Amino acid sequence: MGVYPFDLILERAKEYSSAHTIINIMSNDWIDNIKSAWTGHRKFAEWLVHTIKPTTIVELGVDYGFSTFVFGNALQGSSGTIYGIDLFQGDIHTGLRDTSSSVTDKITEHNLTNIKIIKGEFTEVSKTWTTPIDILHIDGLHTFEAVKTDFLTWAPFVKNSGIILFHDITAFAEIQHFFRILSGGHKLYFTHSAGLGILTQNEELAHSIIASFDNVNDFALTPL
Repeated sequence: MGVYPFDLILERAKEYSSAHTIINIMSNDWIDNIKSAWTGHRKFAEWLVHTIKPTTIVELGVDYGFSTFVFGNALQGSSGTIYGIDLFQGDIHTGLRDTSSSVTDKITEHNLTNIKIIKGEFTEVSKTWTTPIDILHIDGLHTFEAVKTDFLTWAPFVKNSGIILFHDITAFAEIQHFFRILSGGHKLYFTHSAGLGILTQNEELAHSIIASFDNVNDFALTPL
């Protein structure tokens, strides 16, 4: 699997004729109007999609759908699909609320056919899940036990070449603690936008992230 610098990917995108080139994907400002603490990770998410060309992305936790739409929008023109899993009941951290109608309305409005919403509890959905995952984004209930359960339940589905993302590692001490004690693979992290932890066994991908983003930290060199 080839890994290319972001600027080279953009140059190559210009060679193709498509209704959804990378340039067009990045210009959809409606996504940034969605309330989210994830806003600052958009560039990285788009870079990640166009670098590893995932066929399957799974998000545990959708809420208003910012990261779901970022990934789904970046996947346009490819055969990839993002599955957003959520009970849409809110929780003790986000507040009790049902955002499902807002999310599904935007999917329809912007014709994001590669976004599939699954309304259900993470562990229950995992019992019938069989598809290998390229990108797993863990952003559900922000307690140590919850993120531990989400990781242990879903990490076995992630490909060896894949990547796992943990949101809010600088905003919630329990998420940060879980990320600290993880072992095996390469651990990187961003501190902005509530923090984003990165775990991958793909050494080439880890080095490419470090080379492409000045603000990413290597946990081995700069522990949280």
